[in-house]
Amino acid sequence: MPILKRRNPAVPDGPGVVGPARLCRGPADLSSVRSGDVVVLDQLDLEADTAQSLVDRGVAAVLNVSPSSSGRYPNLGPQVLVDAGVLLVDRVGEGLWQTLRSGDVVRIDEGVVLRGEDTVATGIEMTPSRVRDQVESASSGLSHQLDSIVTNAADTLRRDRAMLLEGAGIPAVATTIKDRPVVIVADAPDAARDLKSIRAFIHDHDPVLVGVGAGAEHLIAAGLRPHLVVGRADDISGRMIERSGEVVIVSATGHLDRPELFEAHGRQPVVFTAAGAPENLAVLLADHHEAAVIVQVGRPSRLVDIVDGDTADAAGTFIARLRAGSRVVDAHAVAWFARQRLSWLTPFLLLLAGVLAVAVAVATTPLGHEWLAPVTDRFSSWIEGLFS
Repeated sequence: MPILKRRNPAVPDGPGVVGPARLCRGPADLSSVRSGDVVVLDQLDLEADTAQSLVDRGVAAVLNVSPSSSGRYPNLGPQVLVDAGVLLVDRVGEGLWQTLRSGDVVRIDEGVVLRGEDTVATGIEMTPSRVRDQVESASSGLSHQLDSIVTNAADTLRRDRAMLLEGAGIPAVATTIKDRPVVIVADAPDAARDLKSIRAFIHDHDPVLVGVGAGAEHLIAAGLRPHLVVGRADDISGRMIERSGEVVIVSATGHLDRPELFEAHGRQPVVFTAAGAPENLAVLLADHHEAAVIVQVGRPSRLVDIVDGDTADAAGTFIARLRAGSRVVDAHAVAWFARQRLSWLTPFLLLLAGVLAVAVAVATTPLGHEWLAPVTDRFSSWIEGLFS
């Protein structure tokens, strides 16, 4: 019985760029890209490194489901592609993942993607002039945003100078923080995933666990007990109070809101009188009490992500990180180092297991027993010498 094979419709003659589609749903898929491919990806703010990798592989075109430049900052990925003569089409739509398969031959002309005679997607062709205009607009917007952040940072430094320079107003807590690692978990879409990536670090180093507002729920959901919960009274739930060691309430006025909630659970929270965001005040709290290292989970680590939010919060984040200095590290960095440790430990353990298996096998033979007896005697003597 003949096997039916899926065939690509014939590609009609016409203008534009023609090539086989290559669907890249993640960074690992980029390794399969070949010269002449039409790469389909979904990357907001296409980075220069990724673009250069595609250029080096000789791609014919790139179809991006998302905008290659959001305008948040002047990313250079689109410029790299168009300078190399690679066609770039933005906003081709999520439906392309279901419509195309890797290997389908497509033709792209003026933002229209065709397979055979059928239009499978339409997008915006990023011409050199469009890319240039986007870069100029993003540069101007970033400049204004940075100016606003600097102004807010200066105001914060003037207002909170005593706290930032001398620790005035930062409360004492019962939890021992000095010389211990601290993990601060904020509420963010990727917080649970990032927390999972550092479970080995938490297991090995027994850090102080701090949940900021709903970030405490991520710790509880992961089966971990927060040593501290930091947040405004409205952000604290009864479950957080019950499952945490200590609660620190952030209040701009120093007044404790919702006292009945804490009374119902027989707890007396610590009040942190300050006007900043709880996420930043948690960093200042850990730094003031001389944490060995402060690992942040669910917080922006790149400049573009920091400046993309509210300018007042961005200024506070900048100042908190400046105050804590080298103590602050992002969870992604901790996870990377953990993976490197495992990358050599696993083959080492496998090698050791192999050596032990061979040794056991040899020891069961008469000749092997004769060889290993002197070694065993010397090892026993060495152990006895350690304790004599």
